[in-house]
Amino acid sequence: MSDYAKRLGDLIFNNRKHLKMTQAELAEKAGITEQTIRKIEHGEGNPQLDLLYSLVTELQFDPTAIFYPGKSEDDPARKQLEIMLSDCNDEQIRALLPVVQAALEIVKAQSLSDAK
Repeated sequence: MSDYAKRLGDLIFNNRKHLKMTQAELAEKAGITEQTIRKIEHGEGNPQLDLLYSLVTELQFDPTAIFYPGKSEDDPARKQLEIMLSDCNDEQIRALLPVVQAALEIVKAQSLSDAK
């Protein structure tokens, strides 16, 4: 089993459980078989993009977690920031970019100072 297949299976399983969905419910909503869900959750599936899109959409998780592991999705601060940003329209997000960039530079500089 590849790291990608295991990571994808874990994400599907954990997000499905978080939403209190059964494999049958997810399969119905995503338009696939329950057996396909079971295979993916066990790291045995390699879904095509249209299927992957359906799963990510139904389970409401950030697809970057599939390709960029290591970021804690359970971090309350990360979740709160994502919720705050999801309430913004495109214009508000563009206005926030320079503010976030400046704040990030300050936080990173502070982290470097603390490490010395």
